Amino acid sequence: MRGVIVPLVTPFNEDYSIDVPALEEHIEFLQTVGVHGIFINATTGEFTSLSVEERKFLAEKGRELVNASFYLVGTASSNTSEVVELTKHAQDIGADYAVIAPPYYCPLNDEALFRHYSMVAERTDIPIILYNIPSCANALSVSLIKRLTLEYSNIAGVKETIDSINHIRDVILDVKGERNDFRVFTGLDQHFLNTLALGGDGGIMACANFAPEVHLALWKAFQEKRFEDAFEYARRLAKLSRVYDLASSFGSAIKLAMSLRGFSIRPVLRPPYLMDGENVKEGIRKLLAEVLG
Repeated sequence: MRGVIVPLVTPFNEDYSIDVPALEEHIEFLQTVGVHGIFINATTGEFTSLSVEERKFLAEKGRELVNASFYLVGTASSNTSEVVELTKHAQDIGADYAVIAPPYYCPLNDEALFRHYSMVAERTDIPIILYNIPSCANALSVSLIKRLTLEYSNIAGVKETIDSINHIRDVILDVKGERNDFRVFTGLDQHFLNTLALGGDGGIMACANFAPEVHLALWKAFQEKRFEDAFEYARRLAKLSRVYDLASSFGSAIKLAMSLRGFSIRPVLRPPYLMDGENVKEGIRKLLAEVLG
């Protein structure tokens, strides 16, 4: 698995129920434009606002719909037993990868985090993508990632949602350097080209929900060694990533941008998240016009 992977939004109706037709439409769109992977129950998908039953339902529905891309399912929780349960479910339905962010809320040291991931890796066979997102959960150090990767062959890669090119560099050199089948993805649109240039494998980036054509164009230009074109697309993604600075949450930024670009997904977030108002929407409108025309 390499390239552009999309962490899906979860579409909701006005009553906060899951909007299945909108989900079906969005997955069909993403596969039609040619993304390389689709990731359900992601941070962008508000997985912490979903019940276990809803997460399983979405995982099963996504497995029915995704047939032209790699299929990833998020199985994170602060409860290790729940992570094992969700990861086994992802394995049973035929997902290609489980993506597991560290436990959140309670601070944990590297030994506790190693035990958490070890219990999941030892009880399942599905390839696991570690998900390092220190702004929301316990951070995964390079040494911990390396230890897990060398200990467990089913730990297959990492999504790095961290604003540190030095950290990504060290993961690529120290971990991928030891196990060259290990996949390294950025979770930040503005670090897509940096990650590829350092020897990474792609990106799992939320803006690809509404502008996958830019991400795919950068990927194609880089693979074809058209570096001036790749630089131009990278500059566009760097500007586009400012959408996160304009909104109060990932979900609000992405769903507002999607509504402005004509997607049928409603600008509805489940509590405790709130959609931003007209001022933020207008700022996002101006940004999209500047970058995408």
